[in-house]
Amino acid sequence: MLSTVRTYASFVKFSHTVFALPFAIAGMVAAYAAAIKYTTRYSWGPAIDQFGHINFSWSTMGLILVCMVSARTFAMALNRLVDREIDALNPRTAQRELPSGKLSARSGWALALISAFAYFGSCFTLGQVVFVLSPIPLAVMWLYPYTKRFTAFCHFVLGISLGFAPIGAWVAVRGMLRNYDGGGDEDPFNVVASWRAVLFGYKGLYLKGMGWGALTEVAPWLLAAAVALWVAGFDIIYALQDEEFDRHHRLRSIPAALGRVQALRVSRLAHALGAVLFSAFVFAVMHDPWDMGGYSRTNLAPWVWAAPCVMLVGMVYQHSLVKPDDLSRVNVAFFTVNGVISVIFGAIFVAAWLLA
Repeated sequence: MLSTVRTYASFVKFSHTVFALPFAIAGMVAAYAAAIKYTTRYSWGPAIDQFGHINFSWSTMGLILVCMVSARTFAMALNRLVDREIDALNPRTAQRELPSGKLSARSGWALALISAFAYFGSCFTLGQVVFVLSPIPLAVMWLYPYTKRFTAFCHFVLGISLGFAPIGAWVAVRGMLRNYDGGGDEDPFNVVASWRAVLFGYKGLYLKGMGWGALTEVAPWLLAAAVALWVAGFDIIYALQDEEFDRHHRLRSIPAALGRVQALRVSRLAHALGAVLFSAFVFAVMHDPWDMGGYSRTNLAPWVWAAPCVMLVGMVYQHSLVKPDDLSRVNVAFFTVNGVISVIFGAIFVAAWLLA
Protein backbone atom coordinates (compact mmCIF):
# COMPACT_ATOMS: atom_id res chain seq x y z
CA MET A 1 0.00 0.00 0.00
CA LEU A 2 2.74 2.45 0.99
CA SER A 3 4.74 1.63 -2.14
CA THR A 4 1.65 2.33 -4.29
CA VAL A 5 1.19 5.72 -2.66
CA ARG A 6 4.86 6.48 -3.26
CA THR A 7 4.52 5.50 -6.90
CA TYR A 8 1.55 7.80 -7.45
CA ALA A 9 3.25 10.64 -5.53
CA SER A 10 6.37 10.24 -7.67
CA PHE A 11 4.25 10.03 -10.83
CA VAL A 12 2.79 13.51 -10.25
CA LYS A 13 5.89 14.85 -8.43
CA PHE A 14 3.75 15.72 -5.42
CA SER A 15 6.71 17.40 -3.70
CA HIS A 16 6.73 20.00 -6.50
CA THR A 17 3.45 21.37 -5.15
CA VAL A 18 5.67 23.84 -3.28
CA PHE A 19 6.20 25.67 -6.58
CA ALA A 20 2.59 26.94 -6.63
CA LEU A 21 0.91 26.34 -3.27
CA PRO A 22 2.76 29.10 -1.35
CA PHE A 23 1.57 31.65 -3.91
CA ALA A 24 -2.02 30.47 -3.57
CA ILE A 25 -1.59 30.93 0.19
CA ALA A 26 -0.12 34.41 -0.37
CA GLY A 27 -3.04 35.32 -2.65
CA MET A 28 -5.51 34.12 -0.03
CA VAL A 29 -3.76 36.02 2.79
CA ALA A 30 -3.62 39.20 0.71
CA ALA A 31 -7.35 38.92 -0.05
CA TYR A 32 -8.12 38.72 3.67
CA ALA A 33 -5.62 41.44 4.59
CA ALA A 34 -6.60 44.05 1.99
CA ALA A 35 -9.34 46.45 3.08
CA ILE A 36 -12.82 46.35 1.59
CA LYS A 37 -14.68 49.55 0.82
CA TYR A 38 -18.42 49.22 1.30
CA THR A 39 -21.18 51.79 0.99
CA THR A 40 -24.35 51.61 3.06
CA ARG A 41 -27.43 53.33 1.68
CA TYR A 42 -30.57 54.34 3.49
CA SER A 43 -34.06 55.51 2.60
CA TRP A 44 -33.14 59.00 3.78
CA GLY A 45 -29.84 60.56 4.73
CA PRO A 46 -26.46 60.30 2.97
CA ALA A 47 -24.80 57.10 1.84
CA ILE A 48 -21.90 56.23 4.13
CA ASP A 49 -18.56 54.81 2.95
CA GLN A 50 -16.87 52.46 5.39
CA PHE A 51 -13.99 49.98 5.41
CA GLY A 52 -13.60 46.47 6.73
CA HIS A 53 -11.97 43.10 6.20
CA ILE A 54 -13.39 39.70 5.33
CA ASN A 55 -13.48 37.32 8.25
CA PHE A 56 -11.14 34.35 7.89
CA SER A 57 -12.80 31.02 7.07
CA TRP A 58 -11.13 27.66 7.69
CA SER A 59 -13.50 26.01 5.22
CA THR A 60 -12.53 28.48 2.48
CA MET A 61 -8.85 27.83 3.12
CA GLY A 62 -9.42 24.07 3.04
CA LEU A 63 -11.27 24.30 -0.26
CA ILE A 64 -8.52 26.47 -1.74
CA LEU A 65 -5.97 23.82 -0.78
CA VAL A 66 -8.10 21.06 -2.35
CA CYS A 67 -8.46 23.12 -5.54
CA MET A 68 -4.74 23.80 -5.69
CA VAL A 69 -3.55 20.25 -5.04
CA SER A 70 -6.17 18.57 -7.27
CA ALA A 71 -5.58 20.97 -10.18
CA ARG A 72 -1.83 20.45 -9.99
CA THR A 73 -2.24 16.67 -9.74
CA PHE A 74 -4.48 16.72 -12.82
CA ALA A 75 -1.97 18.86 -14.73
CA MET A 76 1.01 16.69 -13.82
CA ALA A 77 -0.79 13.43 -14.56
CA LEU A 78 -1.92 14.74 -17.94
CA ASN A 79 1.57 15.97 -18.76
CA ARG A 80 3.06 12.57 -18.01
CA LEU A 81 0.37 10.78 -20.02
CA VAL A 82 0.71 12.98 -23.10
CA ASP A 83 4.54 12.82 -23.02
CA ARG A 84 4.96 9.14 -22.13
CA GLU A 85 6.23 8.13 -25.59
CA ILE A 86 8.70 11.03 -25.68
CA ASP A 87 9.82 10.24 -22.13
CA ALA A 88 10.54 6.66 -23.19
CA LEU A 89 13.00 7.93 -25.81
CA ASN A 90 14.83 10.34 -23.51
CA PRO A 91 17.49 8.67 -21.31
CA ARG A 92 16.87 11.31 -18.62
CA THR A 93 13.16 10.47 -18.33
CA ALA A 94 12.99 6.82 -19.43
CA GLN A 95 12.70 5.61 -15.82
CA ARG A 96 9.56 7.63 -15.10
CA GLU A 97 6.55 5.61 -13.96
CA LEU A 98 4.73 5.27 -17.31
CA PRO A 99 7.60 4.48 -19.71
CA SER A 100 9.20 2.12 -17.18
CA GLY A 101 5.93 0.24 -16.60
CA LYS A 102 5.72 1.01 -12.88
CA LEU A 103 2.30 2.55 -13.50
CA SER A 104 -0.21 1.88 -16.27
CA ALA A 105 -1.72 4.56 -18.48
CA ARG A 106 -5.17 3.49 -17.26
CA SER A 107 -4.14 4.23 -13.67
CA GLY A 108 -2.75 7.59 -14.75
CA TRP A 109 -6.00 8.55 -16.48
CA ALA A 110 -7.99 7.43 -13.43
CA LEU A 111 -5.92 9.69 -11.19
CA ALA A 112 -6.36 12.61 -13.60
CA LEU A 113 -10.13 12.07 -13.70
CA ILE A 114 -10.45 11.83 -9.90
CA SER A 115 -8.37 15.00 -9.54
CA ALA A 116 -10.58 16.85 -12.02
CA PHE A 117 -13.73 15.83 -10.10
CA ALA A 118 -12.16 16.99 -6.81
CA TYR A 119 -11.16 20.28 -8.42
CA PHE A 120 -14.56 21.08 -9.90
CA GLY A 121 -16.34 19.95 -6.74
CA SER A 122 -14.32 22.28 -4.53
CA CYS A 123 -14.70 25.14 -7.03
CA PHE A 124 -18.49 24.63 -7.00
CA THR A 125 -18.50 24.86 -3.21
CA LEU A 126 -16.50 28.10 -3.33
CA GLY A 127 -19.29 29.89 -5.15
CA GLN A 128 -20.56 30.96 -8.55
CA VAL A 129 -17.65 33.16 -9.61
CA VAL A 130 -15.00 30.54 -8.90
CA PHE A 131 -17.04 27.74 -10.47
CA VAL A 132 -17.81 29.63 -13.68
CA LEU A 133 -14.12 30.47 -14.11
CA SER A 134 -12.85 27.03 -13.08
CA PRO A 135 -12.56 25.48 -16.59
CA ILE A 136 -10.04 28.13 -17.70
CA PRO A 137 -7.02 26.95 -15.63
CA LEU A 138 -7.68 23.31 -16.53
CA ALA A 139 -7.92 24.21 -20.21
CA VAL A 140 -4.48 25.84 -20.08
CA MET A 141 -3.11 22.85 -18.16
CA TRP A 142 -4.55 20.56 -20.84
CA LEU A 143 -2.93 22.67 -23.56
CA TYR A 144 0.54 22.86 -22.01
CA PRO A 145 1.80 19.29 -22.76
CA TYR A 146 1.08 19.84 -26.45
CA THR A 147 2.80 23.23 -26.75
CA LYS A 148 6.28 21.72 -27.13
CA ARG A 149 5.04 20.37 -30.45
CA PHE A 150 4.45 23.82 -31.95
CA THR A 151 5.97 26.70 -29.94
CA ALA A 152 9.17 27.49 -28.07
CA PHE A 153 7.09 29.62 -25.70
CA CYS A 154 5.85 26.47 -23.93
CA HIS A 155 7.72 27.60 -20.79
CA PHE A 156 5.47 30.65 -20.53
CA VAL A 157 2.33 28.55 -20.98
CA LEU A 158 3.50 26.47 -18.01
CA GLY A 159 4.06 29.70 -16.08
CA ILE A 160 0.56 30.95 -16.88
CA SER A 161 -0.96 27.69 -15.67
CA LEU A 162 0.72 28.09 -12.26
CA GLY A 163 -0.06 31.80 -12.23
CA PHE A 164 -3.76 31.01 -11.93
CA ALA A 165 -3.15 29.83 -8.34
CA PRO A 166 -3.02 33.26 -6.62
CA ILE A 167 -5.86 34.63 -8.77
CA GLY A 168 -8.03 31.66 -7.85
CA ALA A 169 -7.28 32.04 -4.15
CA TRP A 170 -8.02 35.78 -4.23
CA VAL A 171 -11.34 35.28 -6.02
CA ALA A 172 -12.24 32.38 -3.72
CA VAL A 173 -12.02 34.75 -0.74
CA ARG A 174 -13.52 37.89 -2.24
CA GLY A 175 -15.76 36.47 -4.95
CA MET A 176 -18.34 34.97 -2.59
CA LEU A 177 -19.48 38.35 -1.22
CA ARG A 178 -21.85 40.49 -3.25
CA ASN A 179 -24.11 43.48 -2.94
CA TYR A 180 -26.71 43.03 -0.20
CA ASP A 181 -30.25 44.27 -0.75
CA GLY A 182 -31.33 44.37 2.87
CA GLY A 183 -33.04 40.99 3.09
CA GLY A 184 -31.94 37.47 4.05
CA ASP A 185 -28.78 36.60 5.93
CA GLU A 186 -26.00 37.87 3.63
CA ASP A 187 -25.04 41.01 5.55
CA PRO A 188 -21.28 40.45 6.12
CA PHE A 189 -20.74 43.47 8.38
CA ASN A 190 -23.93 43.30 10.49
CA VAL A 191 -25.13 46.65 9.15
CA VAL A 192 -28.77 45.70 9.67
CA ALA A 193 -28.22 45.62 13.42
CA SER A 194 -26.50 49.01 13.56
CA TRP A 195 -28.09 52.19 14.92
CA ARG A 196 -27.92 53.83 11.48
CA ALA A 197 -30.13 51.09 10.02
CA VAL A 198 -32.83 51.85 12.60
CA LEU A 199 -32.51 55.62 12.39
CA PHE A 200 -32.25 56.12 8.64
CA GLY A 201 -34.00 53.03 7.20
CA TYR A 202 -31.47 50.56 5.82
CA LYS A 203 -31.70 49.89 2.06
CA GLY A 204 -28.58 47.99 1.06
CA LEU A 205 -24.87 47.31 1.24
CA TYR A 206 -22.70 47.85 -1.84
CA LEU A 207 -19.28 46.24 -1.88
CA LYS A 208 -16.25 47.42 -3.88
CA GLY A 209 -14.19 44.66 -5.47
CA MET A 210 -16.42 41.78 -4.34
CA GLY A 211 -18.17 39.11 -6.38
CA TRP A 212 -17.24 39.45 -10.04
CA GLY A 213 -15.60 42.74 -9.11
CA ALA A 214 -12.79 40.76 -7.45
CA LEU A 215 -11.43 40.14 -10.94
CA THR A 216 -10.98 43.88 -11.51
CA GLU A 217 -8.52 44.31 -8.64
CA VAL A 218 -4.95 44.61 -9.84
CA ALA A 219 -3.07 42.88 -6.98
CA PRO A 220 -3.80 39.21 -7.85
CA TRP A 221 -2.97 39.80 -11.51
CA LEU A 222 0.42 41.24 -10.57
CA LEU A 223 1.22 38.19 -8.46
CA ALA A 224 -0.03 35.87 -11.22
CA ALA A 225 2.23 37.57 -13.78
CA ALA A 226 5.18 37.44 -11.38
CA VAL A 227 4.67 33.72 -10.76
CA ALA A 228 4.29 33.06 -14.50
CA LEU A 229 7.61 34.77 -15.30
CA TRP A 230 9.38 33.11 -12.38
CA VAL A 231 8.18 29.66 -13.48
CA ALA A 232 9.00 30.30 -17.14
CA GLY A 233 12.49 31.44 -16.17
CA PHE A 234 13.36 28.37 -14.14
CA ASP A 235 11.69 26.03 -16.65
CA ILE A 236 13.99 27.41 -19.34
CA ILE A 237 16.94 26.57 -17.09
CA TYR A 238 15.60 23.05 -16.57
CA ALA A 239 15.08 22.59 -20.33
CA LEU A 240 18.79 23.22 -20.96
CA GLN A 241 19.33 19.54 -20.14
CA ASP A 242 17.24 18.46 -23.14
CA GLU A 243 18.54 20.94 -25.71
CA GLU A 244 20.02 18.34 -28.07
CA PHE A 245 17.23 15.82 -27.51
CA ASP A 246 14.58 18.44 -28.31
CA ARG A 247 16.35 19.46 -31.51
CA HIS A 248 16.78 15.86 -32.65
CA HIS A 249 13.10 15.04 -32.05
CA ARG A 250 11.79 18.37 -33.37
CA LEU A 251 10.42 19.49 -30.04
CA ARG A 252 10.17 23.21 -29.37
CA SER A 253 11.86 24.96 -26.46
CA ILE A 254 13.82 28.18 -26.01
CA PRO A 255 17.14 26.33 -25.45
CA ALA A 256 16.54 24.28 -28.61
CA ALA A 257 15.62 27.39 -30.59
CA LEU A 258 18.25 29.84 -29.31
CA GLY A 259 21.01 27.79 -27.72
CA ARG A 260 22.19 27.80 -24.11
CA VAL A 261 23.69 31.29 -23.98
CA GLN A 262 20.66 33.09 -25.38
CA ALA A 263 18.25 30.85 -23.45
CA LEU A 264 19.90 31.85 -20.17
CA ARG A 265 19.56 35.50 -21.16
CA VAL A 266 15.84 35.02 -21.78
CA SER A 267 15.58 33.29 -18.41
CA ARG A 268 17.36 36.17 -16.68
CA LEU A 269 15.05 38.67 -18.38
CA ALA A 270 11.97 36.73 -17.28
CA HIS A 271 13.26 36.62 -13.72
CA ALA A 272 14.15 40.33 -13.72
CA LEU A 273 10.62 41.24 -14.82
CA GLY A 274 9.22 38.75 -12.32
CA ALA A 275 11.18 40.39 -9.49
CA VAL A 276 9.69 43.77 -10.40
CA LEU A 277 6.18 42.32 -10.43
CA PHE A 278 6.61 40.57 -7.06
CA SER A 279 7.43 43.98 -5.59
CA ALA A 280 4.56 45.61 -7.48
CA PHE A 281 2.19 43.05 -5.97
CA VAL A 282 3.26 43.87 -2.43
CA PHE A 283 2.96 47.59 -3.21
CA ALA A 284 -0.55 47.11 -4.61
CA VAL A 285 -1.66 45.19 -1.52
CA MET A 286 -0.07 47.60 0.95
CA HIS A 287 -1.15 50.76 -0.87
CA ASP A 288 -4.85 51.45 -0.36
CA PRO A 289 -6.54 52.62 -3.59
CA TRP A 290 -8.67 55.07 -1.62
CA ASP A 291 -7.65 58.35 -0.02
CA MET A 292 -6.44 57.22 3.38
CA GLY A 293 -4.59 60.33 4.46
CA GLY A 294 -1.32 58.37 4.58
CA TYR A 295 -2.83 55.55 6.65
CA SER A 296 -3.02 51.99 5.29
CA ARG A 297 -5.85 49.71 6.39
CA THR A 298 -4.12 46.59 5.03
CA ASN A 299 -3.62 44.00 7.77
CA LEU A 300 -0.03 43.12 6.90
CA ALA A 301 3.12 44.00 8.83
CA PRO A 302 5.47 46.30 6.87
CA TRP A 303 8.19 43.65 6.83
CA VAL A 304 6.11 41.71 4.30
CA TRP A 305 8.43 43.51 1.87
CA ALA A 306 10.96 40.82 2.75
CA ALA A 307 8.96 38.41 0.55
CA PRO A 308 9.85 39.90 -2.86
CA CYS A 309 13.42 40.40 -1.63
CA VAL A 310 13.68 36.66 -0.95
CA MET A 311 12.44 35.91 -4.46
CA LEU A 312 15.00 38.30 -5.96
CA VAL A 313 17.90 36.82 -4.00
CA GLY A 314 16.83 33.28 -4.89
CA MET A 315 16.52 34.05 -8.59
CA VAL A 316 19.94 35.74 -8.68
CA TYR A 317 21.48 32.81 -6.82
CA GLN A 318 20.10 30.14 -9.13
CA HIS A 319 21.58 31.95 -12.14
CA SER A 320 24.96 31.87 -10.43
CA LEU A 321 24.69 28.07 -10.28
CA VAL A 322 24.08 27.42 -13.98
CA LYS A 323 26.50 28.25 -16.78
CA PRO A 324 26.20 27.50 -20.51
CA ASP A 325 29.12 25.05 -20.25
CA ASP A 326 28.24 23.65 -16.81
CA LEU A 327 24.78 22.18 -16.13
CA SER A 328 25.86 20.02 -13.21
CA ARG A 329 23.87 22.09 -10.70
CA VAL A 330 20.65 22.51 -12.69
CA ASN A 331 18.71 20.30 -10.28
CA VAL A 332 19.89 22.36 -7.30
CA ALA A 333 18.84 25.56 -9.07
CA PHE A 334 15.50 24.11 -10.23
CA PHE A 335 14.30 22.04 -7.28
CA THR A 336 16.10 23.18 -4.15
CA VAL A 337 16.42 26.94 -4.62
CA ASN A 338 12.98 27.50 -6.10
CA GLY A 339 11.30 25.25 -3.55
CA VAL A 340 12.95 27.07 -0.65
CA ILE A 341 12.23 30.63 -1.82
CA SER A 342 8.59 29.88 -2.68
CA VAL A 343 7.95 28.40 0.78
CA ILE A 344 9.66 31.37 2.45
CA PHE A 345 7.60 33.78 0.34
CA GLY A 346 4.33 32.18 1.46
CA ALA A 347 5.52 31.91 5.08
CA ILE A 348 6.39 35.62 5.21
CA PHE A 349 2.90 36.55 4.04
CA VAL A 350 1.25 34.32 6.61
CA ALA A 351 3.47 35.64 9.42
CA ALA A 352 3.02 39.28 8.35
CA TRP A 353 -0.75 38.78 8.43
CA LEU A 354 -0.89 36.98 11.77
CA LEU A 355 1.49 39.43 13.46
CA ALA A 356 0.15 42.65 11.93
